[in-house]
Amino acid sequence: MPKIDYSYEEILRNWDVKKEQQKADFLEHIYHCYQPGNHCYTGLWQRFCLEEAGPYCRDEYFARLEAIKRFKQSQLEQNNEEVC
Repeated sequence: MPKIDYSYEEILRNWDVKKEQQKADFLEHIYHCYQPGNHCYTGLWQRFCLEEAGPYCRDEYFARLEAIKRFKQSQLEQNNEEVC
């Protein structure tokens, strides 16, 4: 009788089927959006990050910094009003 390799047992125990399916579905979506001429998935995630998510994340970063600045300013103003 052949010996069964259980080395993946620990990996599969923590496997999130829904999350893995979402990854596959999203990659398929990116493939259809970019329609790569080489018909390969290779590089699609990097392309998405650079062309779409990268600029969005950069803009979000600066928007968050501005929101933090405005929040701190409002807290200072509120504290000054309470002292007076």
